[in-house]
Amino acid sequence: MVKKLLTILLFSSLLISSDKYHNKFFISVNKPFDAVLFDVTEDYDRSISAVGFSYLNKKSSSKSKIFHSGFEYLKSVSSYGKVANLVKIDADGNILLDKKAKLNEFNKAVSIIKTPSNGYFIGGYTLSGQLILYKLTSNGSVVFAKTFGTKNYDRMNKLIPLSDGGVLAVGSSTSSRDLFDPMFQTGIGLNDIFLTRFDKYGHIKWSKKYGTKYDDRGIDAKEAFDGSIIVLAETDYDNNRDVTLMRTGENGNKIWLKHFKTEEKITPQKLLRLRDNNFIAVMSKTDIENKEKIYLVKFDLQKNILLQKDIDTTYESVLKDIKEFSNSMLVGVGYVVDSMDTDALVMMFDKDLNLLCQNHFGYTNLDRFYAVKILNNSQTVAVGMTTPDDSQESNMLIAKIKRDCELVSRDIKKIKKETDLLKVLRDIYKKEINEKKLYIDND
Repeated sequence: MVKKLLTILLFSSLLISSDKYHNKFFISVNKPFDAVLFDVTEDYDRSISAVGFSYLNKKSSSKSKIFHSGFEYLKSVSSYGKVANLVKIDADGNILLDKKAKLNEFNKAVSIIKTPSNGYFIGGYTLSGQLILYKLTSNGSVVFAKTFGTKNYDRMNKLIPLSDGGVLAVGSSTSSRDLFDPMFQTGIGLNDIFLTRFDKYGHIKWSKKYGTKYDDRGIDAKEAFDGSIIVLAETDYDNNRDVTLMRTGENGNKIWLKHFKTEEKITPQKLLRLRDNNFIAVMSKTDIENKEKIYLVKFDLQKNILLQKDIDTTYESVLKDIKEFSNSMLVGVGYVVDSMDTDALVMMFDKDLNLLCQNHFGYTNLDRFYAVKILNNSQTVAVGMTTPDDSQESNMLIAKIKRDCELVSRDIKKIKKETDLLKVLRDIYKKEINEKKLYIDND
């Protein structure tokens, strides 16, 4: 009876915390089917908002129905597909908001930016190639939703906040073959880097493509102190991959290009503007054992390389995001691969890119961090995906981490539970509780 009761309690909540991390801020938001978070920000009220994707599921019929096969049942509960998902939690990890963008096509949200009015810009894309920009209020209501791009295989990788209150969308776009397409009418190569600049009202100021005759993809960008834009991109050709750094003016006109070509295959992951107005490019470098390792490059606005650093680790490691503290320390998050197990990874560096500490989190399956945000109290929050030991489906992951690479402790007494369900359970087992054979606690 006790085992059955614990099972009911476990799956009754959207927010699940495993025994392994029972009193730690390492929580998964459980959804039907796979779900992932790709970006995170801190709200002005100190709550945390993150975006990613989940699945929009068919609602169950109010009428009872008899199914004659497992396939018939699975069809009845199958999802409509991936949808952009915004999740907001308070300081204790309780869900305050959980909203999905109900579009007709499968879509992902990959980036979130806080607006001065306490709302959000959210960027993403659909599987048909359309790019999406949302502006939401603080409670998730849609101010506007813009779709743009070609009718081909376009992808957004990042939204960048700009000093004028607008945003810059960065990604890749295939060549358009439609002369009536309103933007990206011609292509330079197979895939091209695209930059699209919006004002704060969602109006497109300009859209431009850059690249070679090969496959080019825009990965990330940052606005410099003078309003120019630094872009991190990659080019694939003949089993090779080059990393490209590009600087454009605020109108998108190209100022300079710098290519990284090495014998080892390198993959760009993230770009960071530092407080001293220099930049760090985070990359992955594949060694002779075909193991990925972290490669950091610091450079200035005139494309001079100031520092290069290979971060040697025992296991294959990749950083997907990096941020700078006010004391010039850096925090990076990503994943580490050990045999068949992939864990979420956090690393701390000093200003010279020396590794100070690292830690791995997760279960025996697939766990990854995709983004990190430094909070007002100098803790960090990282988001991504986690796969419980007894599951084949990923959950949304939210973790708070201290500067010593350890998880923040969590006051489980402050976690809100489904009190109505608890009341029902206590009524059902009232006799057993009175006889002290059973005890049901909020925890």
